[in-house]
Formats: sequence, C-alpha cells, structure tokens
Amino acid sequence: MKKRLLYAFIFIGIAAQFIVLTSNIILHEVIVRMGTAHRFQTAPVDPFDAFRGRYVALNFKTFTEGVTSDADIADIPHGKWYYLQIGADADGFSVIERISKKSDVPSPYLKLRVRYSMRAYEEKTDSEGETNYEPTGKYLIHFDLPFNRYYMPERLAPQAEEAYRQASRADERDAAAVVRIWNGRAVIEDLEIDGIPIREFLNMNTAIEKK
Repeated sequence: MKKRLLYAFIFIGIAAQFIVLTSNIILHEVIVRMGTAHRFQTAPVDPFDAFRGRYVALNFKTFTEGVTSDADIADIPHGKWYYLQIGADADGFSVIERISKKSDVPSPYLKLRVRYSMRAYEEKTDSEGETNYEPTGKYLIHFDLPFNRYYMPERLAPQAEEAYRQASRADERDAAAVVRIWNGRAVIEDLEIDGIPIREFLNMNTAIEKK
C-alpha cells in the first residue's frame, strides 16, 4: 500500500512538472503568434553578469531610470502588479504612456510587478551657483521585466552581446529588442541593430571581416 502511494505521488509530481512545462511552451507560442510586435530601444548594461552564457542580457531606456508616476499611486509595496499602456515615440520606439493599478488600460499593455519605487528629484542651481536636488513630487517605479534576456546558441551569444554593447553605447546606432505583447504578457522575438536582426547582422560583419 505504501509503495503504491509512493509511486502515485511520484507520478503526480512528474505529471505536474510536465503540465507546467507544456503550458509554458504553449503560452510562449501563443504570445509569439497572437501578440503585437513592439520595438523597445535598449540601453547599456552592467559589463558583469555571473549567470550569462547562452543569452544576451538586455537593458531598456524606457525602464532604466524607472517609470515616472504621480505620488498618489506610486507609494506602493514591493510585489504590487501594475498595468502599463504601451505607445510609441516619434522614432517608432515603444514607450510607456500610462500606468494603472487596475486593468483599465487599453491594449497593448504590459502587466508588470513592482521591484521598488523611489522619489524623483531634479537638479537645481541656486543664486550662489550651488547645485541641489529637490523632490519633484513624483516617484520613479522600477519593475521586474520578464523580457530582459535574449537566448541564443552559445557560440553566437558572446558575439551578439559584444555587438549589442557597442551599438547601445553609440549615439549613431540603434539597438532594439522586438517584443511580442499579448494580454499583458511579453516575449522577446528578436534583437536588432540598426533595424537588422542580430543573426543577420553578425553574418554581415563576418562576411566583411573575411574580405
């Protein structure tokens, strides 16, 4: 009897893991197929990441310094979910147009969890030339991003990372991640440099170097 129960628990555990893995794969494919594509401009990242190997670690200009919010909705606890309406700037890059505690924002939107929030300050110079930082009355909210890693084959990831670093630090070049968004969820579809998919960009550079 005890052995049967043990086998039953083992089977249930294996089945549960399989269901979770399968559901995650299905959800990923649904987002890729059903989601709308958005281009988030990237920003430089910390040069050290102990867990990097088969992915390119990404940072985004829209989220780097935090999303600005009015004080009446920004003083919130860690882990709170927010809904962020996605728009586009004059260059076609995705930006945050509105944030809300409720799911009342129109699509496309992201559902993100708060990592932390802090007061926003602005630099001001007084009559004596002294620089001070004064609170603006607003807050900066930092969110946990589910799309800050772009996985690639291990042989390509270091090359892609170096190309991305150079592009994100150069004013004359654009590095962006193509992110599919559906029902508040997001999946990275591709990484682009100057509008060229990263694999194609690497192939072009390799061909140039061989000449």
